[in-house]
Amino acid sequence: MSKVDAIKFRMYDTGSVGDCLLLLFQKQGQTSFSMLIDCGGFSTSTAKISPAVLDIQKTCGGKLDLLVVTHQHLDHVSGFNQAKTIFDQITVKDVWMSWIENKNDAVAKVLKTKFGKTLARLQDHADRALQVMGNTNQVLPPVKDAGKRLEKRKLSMQNTRNLVHFELGFEPGQKALKGAKPTNDQAMDYVRNKGKIQYRLPGEVIKDITGAEGMKFFMLGPPRDRDMKFFKIALKDEEMYHLAMNSPTDEGEMPEEERLLNTGIDLVEGRSPFADEFLMDAAAIRAFNKVYNSEAFAWRQIETDWLETSASIALKATRLTNNTSLAMAIEFEDSGRVILLPGDAQSGNWMGWHKPDVSQQLKDNGGKTTVELLNHTVFYKVGHHGSHNGTASVSGLEYVKSPDLVAMMPLIQNAIPEEWGGSTNFPAKPLYKVLIDKTKGRLIRTDQGVVTAAKAKELRGQLTREEKKEFTNSFAQGSCYVEYVIRG
Repeated sequence: MSKVDAIKFRMYDTGSVGDCLLLLFQKQGQTSFSMLIDCGGFSTSTAKISPAVLDIQKTCGGKLDLLVVTHQHLDHVSGFNQAKTIFDQITVKDVWMSWIENKNDAVAKVLKTKFGKTLARLQDHADRALQVMGNTNQVLPPVKDAGKRLEKRKLSMQNTRNLVHFELGFEPGQKALKGAKPTNDQAMDYVRNKGKIQYRLPGEVIKDITGAEGMKFFMLGPPRDRDMKFFKIALKDEEMYHLAMNSPTDEGEMPEEERLLNTGIDLVEGRSPFADEFLMDAAAIRAFNKVYNSEAFAWRQIETDWLETSASIALKATRLTNNTSLAMAIEFEDSGRVILLPGDAQSGNWMGWHKPDVSQQLKDNGGKTTVELLNHTVFYKVGHHGSHNGTASVSGLEYVKSPDLVAMMPLIQNAIPEEWGGSTNFPAKPLYKVLIDKTKGRLIRTDQGVVTAAKAKELRGQLTREEKKEFTNSFAQGSCYVEYVIRG
């Protein structure tokens, strides 16, 4: 049986910031296996995303061998709702999701239950807070300039609500009806029923797939541990990396349902957290307010600070979901060249790939450790649209050594939502510089095609004649996609 000798990567414009990547495995120029990873956009529409799905249908002849959904976020799954009538006409043989999406997995059920309750509380809190903000007397005592400060906090609370809706799958401006099933859930259930579902675990290596002969699929993440330390790390510096890798758990044998996402704090609505002996009487309150309301002490006033908490929690919830991404590497077994596909994995997910047991399983099952896979990576689908925390450094790019590296970044910069920090934060400048350097300018974006940065042009100009020819001949651009071919 002949082996796959090339993979064609087609990265689609879904009408907004989103992920939709079609992999066409080639044997002597003919597609032998088709694989779609995600299909969604943050604030796209049926009209905007349909051209991409129609192209997928046409290119694959209405048949997909493998459909992969990395994680349950609107910008990765909205297309399965918005272009459902087209997907209905596409048959799918196999479906892969991460173990976290397995409704029969005990640890996954705990995570999903607690996470769902957290989102429900956040949404309720944001809705109630925004409702009463119109009348500051309902929220605040008569504190100097408190009303002005409260107005400035409204944007933070609106962002909180928008982030919660993003987690649930509601489009911006769409009303979340009480009892309605979130659209992200609908999309995930739809995909589950499209083909034979398999939930993947880190350390697995899948090979000998019909049509993809000569390829190995290494499952890297998300991490699966009793203490879930890696899963809960969204941001890390070098010290955190070493601490998390080497320190024993300090949570003893606490049951998983008590540990996962547990804060250890119980707060009751409307009840003071302080004992009665610490409460002030009327005279003490008057004396306190005289000082507290003075201009000299304005910096200490905290009446609206509580609004920041929900925004912070909502952002952490988004990062938590990103960390559930199904991350994988695909290897051409004869040449050892590797494709890296991390979804939107954030720090803890990347770090989990290096756990000794996971790396050893990859070695035993597929012949390469995590580090060896990274060392041989020649194609990288950039995580989370080029954000500052979607690509790891210590546990990621620093191990990527191949001089042939090409990267594709699913980014439409002017569509980045304000809740994520806006277009000025994407792509993250330090990461962008590293990617341009490591790829020698061979970086491709959804919105630009081959990137136009001056440094990238300079580095591409320094490529050898053979490298320039290979890059030029491998790149193509269609009406709704950019494309690149990696040869084995």
